This record gives sequence, structure tokens and C-alpha cells, in this order.
Amino acid sequence: MILLSVALVAAALLPILARSRARASRISFSNCMKQTALAFVCWAIDNDGHFPMRVPVTNGGTMELTASGVVFPHFQVMSNELSTPRILLCPEDKNRTYATNFTSDLTDKKISYFLNIDSVAKDGASLLCGDRNLTNRTSPGSPFVSVSKVGTIGWTKEIHSRKGWISFADTRVVAAANGDPAAIVQVLEGVTNRLAIP
Repeated sequence: MILLSVALVAAALLPILARSRARASRISFSNCMKQTALAFVCWAIDNDGHFPMRVPVTNGGTMELTASGVVFPHFQVMSNELSTPRILLCPEDKNRTYATNFTSDLTDKKISYFLNIDSVAKDGASLLCGDRNLTNRTSPGSPFVSVSKVGTIGWTKEIHSRKGWISFADTRVVAAANGDPAAIVQVLEGVTNRLAIP
């Protein structure tokens, strides 16, 4: 009788525990993305309102490095704003390992997030970064995924099973599934956003 009671209580608690675990995971994903977006904003505050991608290398930015499509230098220059390089790896990105430091160990292979190198700090609605496993393809002859006007982005099943997290210049973090309205990125007329994928 006691075993039956324990089994019934366990059966009743399992769905609650599963929901709690899923909620904790969502908070963890969102938190990493939020801390990354906050680091960009803090960096911009100290650099005349510009993200690293808009500041020359001679002034501590990464502007001249944007054309390469390499992502890690843009995060590397923000090592003072980011508490640890672990933030740059999504907990669900099982195919990658986190960097142990910002100097010798940080590479694109240790980052989970794409970076919109055209993001503008003063435009809160500007797409900043998001999960790297996009279904969108790079433009011919370019290392970037281009999104212009009203573009939809989507994700493979590699990290969040056809879902993704994106952040904006105002530090907003949004979760979106493929086909959700949240996956539609609004871009100003005539402006192209180039997403560098690590």
C-alpha cells in the first residue's frame, strides 16, 4: 500500500518536475543571451554609443575586422563587460565546448551566437545576436547571412529543435519557433543586416 502511494505521488510529481526543468533551461538560455546583449550596451556606453563593430581597431573596436565574417573578435574586445566566456556558449549547444579565457582559447568554434555586424546601438529594435544554427544561408560570395526589409529567420533542430533565441540592441531577448511572428525581423527600408555565423 505504501509503495502504491509513493508511486502515485511520484507519477503526479514527474510532470511538474519536467516542467520545472524545462523552465530552468529557458531561463538559462535567456540569461546568457541577456548578459551578452547587456555587455554590448555597456561597451557602447563607454564608446560614444557605438558597438565594437562600428569603432575602429585603433580605438579598441573591431570595425576593420567585420568584413572577414569572423565573430569572436567582436566578443573578445568586450572581455571587461562579459564576466566569463562561458556566457557565449548556449547550454544546449552540445556540439561545442566553452572557452576558458578571452585571449588564447576564444574562437568561433566556442561561440553559440551569430552577430549582426550592422546592429546599431541607438536603435533599440536593431537585431543584435541569436542562436547560430540558422536555416538561412550565406549570400553568394559573402561570409554573411543577409536579412533585409522584412526577413524571416529560422533554425535547424541542432540546438533548440527548430527554435531560437534572439536579442536586440535594447537588450530584449525573444524566443521564437520557426514560423512564429517573433522570428520575423523588422529591418528599415534600404538597410541590410549582415549576420556573421560562428
